[in-house]
Amino acid sequence: MRMIFRVSSCAALVLGLAWICGKPATTATAQELLPDESAAKAKQVLQQAITALGGQAYLDVRDSDCVGRISQFGTVGDAAENTEFRELRLLPDKNRMEYTTKSQHSFIQLILGAGDLYLTHGGALVTIFNGDQGWQLDKAGVSDDPEEMVKDFKEQLKSDMNNMLRARLKEPGVEASYAGPDLIDMKESEWIEFTDRDHRNLRLGIDKLTHLPLRWVITTRDPETRQFAEVSTKYTQYMTQDGVKAPLSLEITRNDRRVSQTFLSSCKFNSGLDPELFTRAALEQRASQETKKGFKDKDSKKTK
Repeated sequence: MRMIFRVSSCAALVLGLAWICGKPATTATAQELLPDESAAKAKQVLQQAITALGGQAYLDVRDSDCVGRISQFGTVGDAAENTEFRELRLLPDKNRMEYTTKSQHSFIQLILGAGDLYLTHGGALVTIFNGDQGWQLDKAGVSDDPEEMVKDFKEQLKSDMNNMLRARLKEPGVEASYAGPDLIDMKESEWIEFTDRDHRNLRLGIDKLTHLPLRWVITTRDPETRQFAEVSTKYTQYMTQDGVKAPLSLEITRNDRRVSQTFLSSCKFNSGLDPELFTRAALEQRASQETKKGFKDKDSKKTK
């Protein structure tokens, strides 16, 4: 009896730790499924998630215009000042981030989709990505984004949750499997794992009651150190706009350390964004406007 009690206690402890960490607990249900059964179960759960996010309205999203604020956290968990931003997206591969801050920082971290962080030097106003190209506007004017930054953006598109649900599931070599039930934020949930030809490790935690996404987890391995890194995005406070549900709050952690918190105040979908907004010419025009504004502010201060 003592042995049974100890085994039962250990099993409960292991399962509890898996729930607390928000990682899928290994279950006999997931293990016993044949590959075809696992794929069918994953397809069913994913279809429920897509329906909960807006169904066809969610799948038909072609552009988005979101406004909010972001806070980044240091290595000891201290939060920096909130930075207001406006993010424009034109699917499949155009992104424009505009932001403002009340004070100067040596750097500002911006979220471009669910997954990773980009660094831009202090005073930057706008960052644009357009396929294989990228530019940024700061106090020095308009400049090309480093090649590595554009490469990271393209990789981020491949690892984006919405891109996976809307488009990548239909790509050759992309497979989804059922990874079993779990408890995420004290909610009964289910995990789906994704793989592709490039061996990306992606996981989606879905609320079993509402069928809405709760977690999106990206696991990568450093080719030099061979160490794994896990970036997790937490979604809460969903709202409905233009028939599409979007989370108002997104929290990113890296290896269980909180990196940033984003709060959206509004999102518009399919508003017909002009592709010209995602060009260097548009950024040059914005630079000209900022220069004129700077001169005006300078002159107005002299007259006071």
